[in-house]
Amino acid sequence: MDIEYYRNFIAIVEAGSILGASKHLSVAQPALSNQIKVLQKYYDAELIRTKRGGRHIELTDAGKVLLKQARAIVEDERAASREIADATSGFSGTLHVSLSPSMSIWFIKRYLTEFSRKFPKVNFDLKEGTASDMVDAMLTGKTEIYVANGPLEQPYRFETLYSRRERLMAFFNESSVFLHDSKPNILLDDLDGQPVCLSRGCSGPFLAACGDSHIHPQILCISTTKLAAMAWAKEDVAITVVPAEQEDSVDPGLVRKTIMDERLYLEKTLSIVRNRPLTPLADTFIRYFHEAN
Repeated sequence: MDIEYYRNFIAIVEAGSILGASKHLSVAQPALSNQIKVLQKYYDAELIRTKRGGRHIELTDAGKVLLKQARAIVEDERAASREIADATSGFSGTLHVSLSPSMSIWFIKRYLTEFSRKFPKVNFDLKEGTASDMVDAMLTGKTEIYVANGPLEQPYRFETLYSRRERLMAFFNESSVFLHDSKPNILLDDLDGQPVCLSRGCSGPFLAACGDSHIHPQILCISTTKLAAMAWAKEDVAITVVPAEQEDSVDPGLVRKTIMDERLYLEKTLSIVRNRPLTPLADTFIRYFHEAN
């Protein structure tokens, strides 16, 4: 059934007459009368009766049911139109993102929470895993945005829209005997012989730099995520070495020192698949991301 018939039926009821609805809608009275006949034939029920004098109408019981349903149908159509308009403009839907595991908390805090407040109809599908898993998710179209803190596999397939160096920093308990002096920074030599915990993403460059400099920290643990590595420092068992930025907040009870060594950094990147158009929502997020930086 044409939704205009439902809209016009509502208008007739609210106007109290076909003539009144005709003037309000700028639709010829015979056309509205014919629409009522079509509705009555379609539902096989009398919907309205003409009152004495012929100028006003009243609803039958069937007409009252149709009025209720017609209003719901019209409102559903309006809601669908609004949601479709939001989706095509990038203001609603699901944002699909591939993330290196150690990047998730940073990405949520720094970007997704505020983006969610700005666009409350958007929800998020965050896929975390190995570099190979994330590349596969991107290339098969399961995700559109890739946030990583290390070299991309198959980099020729991707276009990097954002890149920033993130230094490796040392975190330890404020009551710890490790690195207890007041210097704001440390050298890699200061970690020689010390118990150290690493996140897996930074373990490669850290261990390579230690090998090149003949420095031998005690590697207590290498964790998949930054969050797990930080637990060792919080418990005052070891020094945790993970990537961080100066503007990042430091958890209560911890001390942070930058390791002054130009070899010790990760490249934080945001990438998309090369030559693949983004959905309107992903494009909206990319614009927001650039504005936030």
